[in-house]
Amino acid sequence: MKHAQTHAVEIAYLMNGELVSVRRLSKRSEWRSALSAFSLVVGMSTATATLVAVALLIAHRVLFVPTYLGLWLLVTLGAATLAGHRAARRARSFNIGAAIDDDAFAAMPMRLVRREGTSYRLVLAPGFTGRLDGDRAGRPVEAFLRDADPASSRMVELPLEPGARVEVTAGTATFVIRNLPDAGPIPPAAPGAVRRFARRALLPLEMAALASIFCAVPVGAQIGEADMRSAIPRGSTPWEIEKALRSEAQTQARSLHQCFDVLPISCQHSGYVGVGVSLSREGEMRDHWIARSTYGADCPVEQCMSDVVSTWYFEPLPQSMRVILPVQVLRTDKPLPYGPARAAADLQRNAVRKQPAAAVN
Repeated sequence: MKHAQTHAVEIAYLMNGELVSVRRLSKRSEWRSALSAFSLVVGMSTATATLVAVALLIAHRVLFVPTYLGLWLLVTLGAATLAGHRAARRARSFNIGAAIDDDAFAAMPMRLVRREGTSYRLVLAPGFTGRLDGDRAGRPVEAFLRDADPASSRMVELPLEPGARVEVTAGTATFVIRNLPDAGPIPPAAPGAVRRFARRALLPLEMAALASIFCAVPVGAQIGEADMRSAIPRGSTPWEIEKALRSEAQTQARSLHQCFDVLPISCQHSGYVGVGVSLSREGEMRDHWIARSTYGADCPVEQCMSDVVSTWYFEPLPQSMRVILPVQVLRTDKPLPYGPARAAADLQRNAVRKQPAAAVN
């Protein structure tokens, strides 16, 4: 455990004898890469969530904050953790090949040096030349390749002991690898690696921005003083107030239809009722009753109508009033149980029965 915590591997990349780059592998650099990628994705997600919220507010949408914050928190933690894990995994190896993410160019893509467990390992491939210097006498790397098992595709992995120095040449590229104590400032991540892993988080952020639409509802119209003002002017006369109350009562008279649904077909006709109400200045109903009705004893609707009238509401008044409002009651919208011709005949038959005997003769 002490070996893995106190040592790092430094790889110098030379092309035709000229130094191109130097990179150091260590656990501290892995943590730095992971935290950098995590922080970058968190910053991207926070900025995106803010922009989406501002855009929705400009579009006159109201956000349901708990759901919105929960959505973005879940996406942010997931995307940032995944980016940090990928960045740490990339930071523990030195890759060569022709890809843009590789640390050095080579005809054969491979991980030249990688950390495995608590130790670093060097991978040798056919065609590599060089020398391994350690505590013991130096040895050519070709000797390790000759000793390799032919069934193992001629790849050889060598552990890099503390203090080891390896110089490997592959074509025009030379790699000088040293196992040194991990001291000094924290080595930076591979150039562009953190940004590349952070860019992969754009897809979940875009999906979260699209899902944010379902966390918003249209903004309702604001209620101003004009909306709160009564429709009945303060200086209205009692007759003008009564006419306004009649209009409000007639508008709500459709709710009286429910009183006829349980009655015989003979009661399914229009008529008039006098609705008595006692109203406060705030429009609250203090008392209500049915003063008169064109429906006889065969159509007992007064009690039902009284119960329905109790649910009515009126505009605030300049003064409290007690008044009887005539209301026309239309037939219910419920379809008749049988055809309209038979319904008309029933109504006519009932009307004849109710006529006085003298009129019939």
